[in-house]
Order: sequence, then C-alpha cells, then structure tokens
Amino acid sequence: MAAPIIKTLQKNSPKTFKILCSIIKRNPVLIKCRKFSVDQLENTVRVRFAPSPTGYLHLGGLRTALYNYLFAHAQKGKFILRIEDTDQSRAIPGAIEKLEETLHWAGLDPDEGPTPGGSFGPYIQSQRLSIYQENIKTLLDNGWAYPCFCTSRRLELMRKEAAKNNEPSKYDNRCRSVTRKEVEELIDQGTPYVIRLKLEPTPDPWDDMIKGPTSHNIIDIEGDPVLMKSDGYPTYHFANVVDDHLMKVSHVLRGSEWLSSTPKHILLYKAFGWSPPKFGHLPLIVNHDGTKLSKRQGDIHVEHYRELGCFPQSVLNFITTIGGGFDKYSAGRSLQDMWESFDISKIKSNPGKLSPTSLNEANRSQIEAMVNSSDSHIVSRLADQVRKLVVIKFNDRLENTKLREQVLSDSYIINTIKWSLMDARTSFLSDFVTQEMEYLWVTPSRSSLLELAATDANLMSLLRDFEKWVTQLTDFSISHLGNVLKQQAQKQQLKPQKYFTTIRQVLTGLKQGAPVAELMSVIGRDNVLARLDVAIKTLQSSALCAQASSGNCSEKH
Repeated sequence: MAAPIIKTLQKNSPKTFKILCSIIKRNPVLIKCRKFSVDQLENTVRVRFAPSPTGYLHLGGLRTALYNYLFAHAQKGKFILRIEDTDQSRAIPGAIEKLEETLHWAGLDPDEGPTPGGSFGPYIQSQRLSIYQENIKTLLDNGWAYPCFCTSRRLELMRKEAAKNNEPSKYDNRCRSVTRKEVEELIDQGTPYVIRLKLEPTPDPWDDMIKGPTSHNIIDIEGDPVLMKSDGYPTYHFANVVDDHLMKVSHVLRGSEWLSSTPKHILLYKAFGWSPPKFGHLPLIVNHDGTKLSKRQGDIHVEHYRELGCFPQSVLNFITTIGGGFDKYSAGRSLQDMWESFDISKIKSNPGKLSPTSLNEANRSQIEAMVNSSDSHIVSRLADQVRKLVVIKFNDRLENTKLREQVLSDSYIINTIKWSLMDARTSFLSDFVTQEMEYLWVTPSRSSLLELAATDANLMSLLRDFEKWVTQLTDFSISHLGNVLKQQAQKQQLKPQKYFTTIRQVLTGLKQGAPVAELMSVIGRDNVLARLDVAIKTLQSSALCAQASSGNCSEKH
C-alpha cells in the first residue's frame, strides 16, 4: 500500500514528498521496513521533447522526439512535450496543433503536454512568464545576474569591431560594474534593460551520455548571456533550465547543436543551487553527400514523407539508421520492439548520413508485411489507402463502369500491390499513382487508340480475335500466358514483338513496359476483357463518325 500513496504524494505535493524522503533516509528503522525505493521515486526518468512552434517538424526533431520517447519507455519513465515559444516573432499560428498531430501520427504521444496536461504545467512557455519572473529575482538577489542597460546600437558597434578584428563577437560585461544606486536610477527613468548571467570559467568536463567526458570553456568565446529580454520574455537558455528543473526532467537528450550551450546551462543550475540533469547529445544528421541539412530543404520535413505515402513505422526505422541505439538495424521494427531493444550506449556519437535507400527498404518492408498480414483488417486498410490515392489522382478518368469497380476492388488492389513488390517496383504508396503506373487504373486515351488504329488497318479484327481467345482462357498465370501469346502471334501471322507491342498499347497505352504476359496476369482476366471492350467500342464509334462524314469525333463519342 505504501508505494501508491507515496507516488501520489510525489505527484501532488512535491515539497511534502521531499521532506518525507529525507526523514526515511535518516531513519534506519524506516529504511529497513520500507517496501519501496526512495531513490527510485526520486530518480524516476522524465524526459522532454521541447520544439519551437515555427513550422513543420523536420527529421532531426522527430529523431529527438523518438529517442526521448524510447528512453522514457525503456526506463518506465515519462515522456513530456513542452512548447518553447518565447521567441514570439517566429511563432506560427496552428504550429503547436500540427506538431501534436505529427507526433500522434508517428505514435509518439506524450504522457504530459499541452493537450494531455499533467502536474507540472503549463507546458507552453509563453504561459509560464510569471514563473520566469519569480526565478529571475532569485538570481538578481544572490548576485548571479544583473541588469544590463546597453543599447542595441552599442552592441551592434561591438559586433562590427569584433568582425573587423577577426575576433569572437561577445559582450564585454560592461554593466557588471553598474552600482545598485545607478541601477535604481536608470530603472526609475524607464531605461530599457535586459538581465544577464555572470559567466565564470567552465573548464570542468561533464559526462555526456553519448559523447562521454566533454568540456567547453564558454568564457573563451562568449560574454555574459542575456537571461531575460527587455519585453519580459526569457531567453531560451533561462527558460529551458528553469522548466527542466521545475518539471523534474532527469535526462536531457537533444541534438549536438546544443552541445556548446551545455556549460552555460550547467552554470545556471549552479547559480540556482540545483542539481543538473544528465545530458546526452545526439549526432548531427547530414545529407548523403556529407553536407549540412537545411530546414529549407523540403525533403527533410516529416510532412514530405507523409505525402510520399510513408508509414510512421518506416520513417522511425529510417531515422534510427542515422543515430543508432540498437545492436543491429531492422527495417520492420515496431515502436514497442524499438523501446524493448533500445540501448542509449549504442547511440552513435559521429554525424550520421541520410540514406534514401534505407527509407525505401523500410517502407517497402512495411507494405509487404501489411499486404501479407493474416489480419484481414490490416490488409483491407492498406487497400483502402491505395484506393483513396487512385480516386484522388484519376477520378476524372475513372468512369462509373464495370472497369471502375474492378480496379477499385480490394482483390485487384491487393494483387497489384503484391506484384509491385516484385523487383522493388514500388517503395511508397504514392508510387502507385505515378505516370508510370497509371495504366494499372485507367484505360488508354481515345487519341492513343485512334493513333494506333491509323497505323494498323487490321486492328479491329485483331482485337476481336484476341477478345474471343481471352474469353476462353482459364489459366492466367504468367508462365502459361507467355507460351500461348507466342502461339497467338503465329496464328495472326505477326512477329511476336509487333504483336506484343500492339496488345500492350491497347491494354495500357504504353509502347514499352513490362512483358504483356505479366501485365495481363497482374490486371486479371476480367480487367483485360473490360479494357478490350472499351477499345473496341472506341474504334467502332470512330468508324461511325467517319461514315457520317463528320471526320471530327469528340472524346465523348
């Protein structure tokens, strides 16, 4: 009974919980009889993903969210979503909702955050301004922070001078020497000011969970940093540290671009008298050619992969090839498989290159697993996804005919998917509606059929014979069709290549492509007959137009 009560106390009354833990630790009797671990309760793993609402989530952000999610689940901890929107000039309306929707699509739903709530909210920084104001007073009172009244013009002149001398651009800490009386006078006069942290040397290394012992003496390249801006909003660094502490974040997993900021954050913890969390910096993601990724690249946004028809599981497996975290790579791992086998010590420390072939493999593997699933609901759901894409792309060419019913049926779509996986013809759902694959869903245009008829006076006769022959066929396997089609070519006294090209054009509109036997087997007997019927009726209507001496038949005839 004790453990649930203590956990409830920890959640609802942190101060009382801390006092109780202190009493238990000092009392030998309680230590012996307790049936729960104080250390375990105090050290519950809590991690956070803290994006800014400035646009679409990109691969690097999704990778950070994934690894935090995996680490939390592997350690039976909590995964928190926190929105860092202190830079209001860059915030985009609706971006928070889009971020949450993207995480939900990927299966990375947070335990705490703006929507699920939690005991440590608000989880949007712009709603926590009073918290930052309260905490900045602590640093002003203990001497770790001070008001800075330097104008933007002075700071700009300093930057230009540093650039001119090829020196690091850093603040000269001038306002450290402003007296308390001068500060009060300037504030009374309404002089704008920011609040800065008093930096001190940071030569001591910290033990990064991924990179190992790491050091960076920030004072060499940076002056006293701003903690609170003149508009009352905190900077990223200040809000980040305050929120991580108050939200009981135990481990910080983030991108390597924040590595150089870590000493500053550790110094802030020292200024407050708080214990810092453990830090781990994920490797940079670079393009396949080694160049740095840019947010302006459309193909690094998660939305791009969704539009391609990628499955969430495929994208998640893809980004683990960049960062590691597992004994071996597997293209078909589920999210649960990932967290059960996740090992933070296996995360790579060096930059990882994007490999498009890995994504192709992962998504193709997912399509194959779904289409061959023993669960009929999974198979049907896959067929429905492809069907929606086909209708969106080709609806104006899918007339309400028997042919439409055939190509949009589950059986036809599933058969098409299985065929497409041979020789890796497709990797993404969007591949099914490309120009190269449209013949699977629609018949050749009227103009292409008439163009073919103009070069072959015997086309109508050939098609009628072919239709009659197909009607009598019972074996539609590729191997059988390959043999009997050659016999049909001989019967028509045509060279096989000429015969096959004609049939392919009538059925698909393509002069070149997959072997005719394969095409016929894939689209099926009923579909072949339906296409032949369309072609014959098109040629008949054209002949009627010619007989009527109009010589100008529209596409509707």
